[in-house]
Amino acid sequence: MKLRSRMLASIGVPVLLVLLILSVVSYKYSDSLLTNESEQLMSMTAQKYGSDIETLIQRKISYLDMIALEFVKRAPGEKELIDDLKYYTQKVPGTSGFFVGLDSGKYYDGTGWVPDTSFDHTTREWYKGAIGKTTPFISKPYNNSSDGLMVVTISEGVNPIDTSRPKGVVGTDISTKEIIEEVSSIKVGKTGAAFLIDGDGNFISHQKYTFNDNLSTVENGALQPFMDKFLDTESDFFRAKVGGVQRFYFTYPIKNTNWVLALSVPKAEVLEGSSTLGKFMIILSIISLIIVIAVIYLVANSITIPIIKLSQCVQGMAQYDLTLTDKSP
Repeated sequence: MKLRSRMLASIGVPVLLVLLILSVVSYKYSDSLLTNESEQLMSMTAQKYGSDIETLIQRKISYLDMIALEFVKRAPGEKELIDDLKYYTQKVPGTSGFFVGLDSGKYYDGTGWVPDTSFDHTTREWYKGAIGKTTPFISKPYNNSSDGLMVVTISEGVNPIDTSRPKGVVGTDISTKEIIEEVSSIKVGKTGAAFLIDGDGNFISHQKYTFNDNLSTVENGALQPFMDKFLDTESDFFRAKVGGVQRFYFTYPIKNTNWVLALSVPKAEVLEGSSTLGKFMIILSIISLIIVIAVIYLVANSITIPIIKLSQCVQGMAQYDLTLTDKSP
């Protein structure tokens, strides 16, 4: 191999390797930074809107607390209890009314509804989930028969200190409209969005799916392997491939419920800046390599040409050709 070629190879190849390594390291580092930044942004967004949903629910629970406390402290009579329920039904927005069911079989409704003899509140989910308990119970969402809107029942046990008095449950039906609007308003990046699921993976709010759809079966079951992550009681950040697209997910469990707020955004959208940087580094590497090769070529020529000429002179003198000078070709 000629001296010039050796110099180009011995200097150019290491420089090329260094540029390639720097490009890969820069791309990976920017990828990691953008992923971490996305996780933090999704976490803050989920906490903000999740807190809003928790506040909305807690506001309704606080009214149940007041009714239960009045029932325990004052032991209101039947008429007084009905008047209290009517007052809260009329004054508290976003509910379909307040009601009380006692273990004695008596039922009182603030809307004025009087059930027929076949109605047994002790068999209802809202009653069985709260009777004798100290924490609120939230039912699965269902469609209200009166207007067809999706509602949930929030109920709370009424546990008098005097055990001779009947225990019971106070409850209210709240519309999920405000909650759904809150979730629908969440934006993550350019095309990312949020959805709300219950403890069984049924959709309470989603741009595409309804409560009749389940997380484990939609998208041809692509999300089924991640059910544990979605329904975990702790927030989580992970990635999953859905519909051929890699996506980032962040989950936020809603306090006092078994609901989970989930945020989703395409991975490519998050790492768009990293891809741009990667392309820029590749172009920069190619330009740098061309410049380096050109410099090496010029330097190699400036070094090798005199050496080649000197070598030719020495060879000529070795053959007794003493006519060669520094001007000889």
